[in-house]
Amino acid sequence: MKWIDYREKLGIGFNDETKFRMLSNMLQNYVETIVGDAYTESSHFAYCQMVGEQYRDNARPYHYLRDSLADCRSVVDLISHYIAFCNTYRPEHSGYSYRVIEKNEVVNYLEQILSDINIGFEVLNDKDGVFIFPKGAKELDNALVSEPLEWLNEYPQTRKEWIDALKDYSNSTSSNASEVADKFRKTLERFFQEFFGKTQTLENLKSEYGKYMKAQGVPPEISNNFETLQQSYTNFMNGYAKHHDKTSKNVLEYIMYQTGNIIRLLITLKKGELHNE
Repeated sequence: MKWIDYREKLGIGFNDETKFRMLSNMLQNYVETIVGDAYTESSHFAYCQMVGEQYRDNARPYHYLRDSLADCRSVVDLISHYIAFCNTYRPEHSGYSYRVIEKNEVVNYLEQILSDINIGFEVLNDKDGVFIFPKGAKELDNALVSEPLEWLNEYPQTRKEWIDALKDYSNSTSSNASEVADKFRKTLERFFQEFFGKTQTLENLKSEYGKYMKAQGVPPEISNNFETLQQSYTNFMNGYAKHHDKTSKNVLEYIMYQTGNIIRLLITLKKGELHNE
């Protein structure tokens, strides 16, 4: 059992401020005692350039990184600075006997302590580096976000669009909500194109979607429901995101999950089709 869950069982809860202090202390401890001298001046210069802090030459640059993390005043600010560290970290390998902490380890450490402290952020990697986005319900995240991302390895263009959409979702505001919603539309459109081997728009691939459902033996009560959902999704995008800047931020999570829902359904059917061959 996690220590934080054990405390909950005892009736000693953790508020958000306590979780923030725990996270801050744990990241500072890790940087100073585990990463240590593997963190070079060149890595710290790149970090300062990324986050906009003044670079100061020092024989122990990890001291400045620790201080930078200590200056953060919110969980989001702290995690974003640590992510900047992950993306600029280039460990130094020397002839000394101590083991150098590799880049993937500093990322894995963040994932582990976010889980241990029950702080709801998902950590992902792509060709551009490490990024995060807020979690909603854990069951939905696993089923409709994380797993589709893994399954999309067979659909590389869609996977790229999905990651781009998730990145923008993690930084969404009321002013860019329509742009983020349209990113999810583009993801679904690209998936339909790769899945069905066609080049038409999402709207024009509706018939392919329906035919595939029928061919897979999906009962009409379910296939019609998903076809209606897909049409409603398309109508919303055309009316609120693709052609009009009228999307509110509070619907983006729903759009993200509906995108993952449709992708998951089709890939699941495809997996079953291949399994039965």
